[in-house]
Amino acid sequence: MIYTNFREIDKLGRIVISKDIRNHLDIKPGDVLHIEASDDSITIKKAEAGCVFCGAKENLTEFQGKHICRQCLDKLKN
Repeated sequence: MIYTNFREIDKLGRIVISKDIRNHLDIKPGDVLHIEASDDSITIKKAEAGCVFCGAKENLTEFQGKHICRQCLDKLKN
């Protein structure tokens, strides 16, 4: 199913993402969104957790709100 909305940008440059879309993508308050602009379009995606050092998406440990993969964590220990 495709969700489509038209939203006006407010004076501070903000837009509201409809409840339908937030529910569909499981976006909750505090989630991080990845916003990318190219030529004449803007893409907004729910950001995936990744290692702050290498970007790995698996075997993550959270430390003070940041994600670190097992391999980078081992390197830090040495």
